[in-house]
Amino acid sequence: PPPKKGVESPATPKNFPGGWATTNDYPSKALQEEREGITAFRVLVSKGGVVTNCTVTESSGHADLDDVTCSNVSKRATFYPAQDKKGRPVEGSYANRVRWQIPVMASNASFPILRDSLPRPPQILKAAELRIEKDDYPSGALAAGEQGVTTFALDIDPQGKVNGCDVVTSSGSVLLDQQSCVVAKKWSFEPARNIDGKPTFGKSRHTLNWRLPKGAPRVSASPGRPTTNPFEKEGSITLNLEFDDKGKLVDCALESKGEFPLFGGQNIFSNRACKDGFGRDIKPFLNANGQPEAKRIIYFIWG
Repeated sequence: PPPKKGVESPATPKNFPGGWATTNDYPSKALQEEREGITAFRVLVSKGGVVTNCTVTESSGHADLDDVTCSNVSKRATFYPAQDKKGRPVEGSYANRVRWQIPVMASNASFPILRDSLPRPPQILKAAELRIEKDDYPSGALAAGEQGVTTFALDIDPQGKVNGCDVVTSSGSVLLDQQSCVVAKKWSFEPARNIDGKPTFGKSRHTLNWRLPKGAPRVSASPGRPTTNPFEKEGSITLNLEFDDKGKLVDCALESKGEFPLFGGQNIFSNRACKDGFGRDIKPFLNANGQPEAKRIIYFIWG
């Protein structure tokens, strides 16, 4: 901080002294010869806070290290000038040291280059294809002012063609979720490669952010007439779970019929229910005597 006004004080650095002479200033010959040392110096500071002279008060033992010390300090150091008892700027001095030490060079490797790493997942070939044009927006969703984010997983064959699409996270709009897969099936891919570098089947997950074009109707935040009804189509899902007396899940079967728009479609929910939703062990059930017992759970999810 600057010295208080009206108080006697010595010359005080304005900028950081550690930046006056750094390892970047190390004389090349001294580096080659691996010479180190500490140079003590004193500078005279004018009334305007400028270095007017630099003197080595204790040598490092190497003339080139001493010379570069004063040379760089004189160019880079700035000061608040010293003040007399009445707070008036006067000439002053400042002393410090520079430790010249060979820097330790840190070695590190880059992240793997994807195109050279094996095995590797599919890679999109044309970034321009990821841009969604206004004509791709479903007319029904556009008219209803629907927008949202759909996350989906693509199955890519060894020729780089999309041959499967599953919605992982719904946008809340059936039309937008379905159109996400329609659009994605037009994309071009470099196929996945196995450990030998040969094309193979792979998966690629994407997020599509459906944003209504400028001037298009938007869903009002205030209460109004609903534009969709997720319960128009009948359906049901029953999940049968069997656990042994240790709480280990030994069987998981899903029985379903109908369609389930809130979950992004029947197939999506069916494929993920046992694997991600309930595919885990639990604390075992206890009978009336407090002993572990096996149990079958029938879980009705939708109807």
